[in-house]
Amino acid sequence: MPERALKIEQIMLLAVIVLLITGSIMLLLPFLRAILWAMVFSVTSWPFFLKIEKRLGGRTGMAAGVPTLMIALIFFVPLIYAGSQLIAQAPAATDYAQKLIEHGLGPAPPWFQKVPLIGARLEVIWEDIGRYTPKLIELSKPLIKTLLGSIVSAGAGMARVTLTAVLSLLLLFFLLKEGRALRDSLQTMAFKLAGEKGRHLLLVAGATMRSVVVGILVTAMVQGIFSIIGLWIAGVPSPLFLGTAAGLFALVPVGLIQLILLPACGWLFFNGQTGWGIFLLIWSIGLVGNIDQVLRPMLISRGAKVPFLVILLGVLGGMATGGFIGLFVGATVLTVSFTMLREWVAVPAEEVK
Repeated sequence: MPERALKIEQIMLLAVIVLLITGSIMLLLPFLRAILWAMVFSVTSWPFFLKIEKRLGGRTGMAAGVPTLMIALIFFVPLIYAGSQLIAQAPAATDYAQKLIEHGLGPAPPWFQKVPLIGARLEVIWEDIGRYTPKLIELSKPLIKTLLGSIVSAGAGMARVTLTAVLSLLLLFFLLKEGRALRDSLQTMAFKLAGEKGRHLLLVAGATMRSVVVGILVTAMVQGIFSIIGLWIAGVPSPLFLGTAAGLFALVPVGLIQLILLPACGWLFFNGQTGWGIFLLIWSIGLVGNIDQVLRPMLISRGAKVPFLVILLGVLGGMATGGFIGLFVGATVLTVSFTMLREWVAVPAEEVK
């Protein structure tokens, strides 16, 4: 075959490959969030899947269903429950806020008088707010319309999250079921690219991803459970919903969980339940707010020594670029990159050659 014809054939073959890759990416792009979620959770649950498979006598399909169901119960069900409850109760909360503004705040709570030093000042502030009720009504009408529009948008968004969750769980099941072939292919590819060091880095990446996801997820779950217990003991309405929302907020390790718990403390104080308000305040800050300081580093350090700043930047950067899915993806990508870079730099130059 002439050289010119051979070059044309090679160019056409390359063009076909590029078109196939581009087409595949375009087809998979709408499902990218579900694919990323499934990949992160499949790597995280892989050792657990192997133990279950061994106990079930090699029944791969049944073994893959166990971690899939557990991740659904631990992560996806609370996410969907909290989101749906928030959307369902948002109109009632908006109506309550509007009625509160229209009818005023009423007399100051009796317990204001019992507050030492600042009790009288609190009563004055309460009365001043009541005088501005007409102006607040006019200012709140556009805000209420905006909130109602946001509720409708949130409902559509929640439907997308639910569909993404279902698709993620299906993908997770099949990734675990066919995981051995995929794992062998990745290890072979890594070995061809960088020898034994490439295979080692791949294993390090998997261990780091597992430790980060388990550390973030388990810590948030424990904080959510303790939040539910504290809210229930203190007598706050809807403790299951508020505690679940607090657990989801705890996935972001910057103290966002207190955005749920502290207003609950304020509600108790507002209704004159000062003792329970103090109890919940101590429970929220002293116990729930400090669990993550002990539990998260302990869980993460089992797989990799990663500075907390790296995890925090990964979580915040991931959420800023990819929304809720970016919370795990961003944290795992940044921590895996940091760990692999540290492993690579730690190798003597003669070994790299």
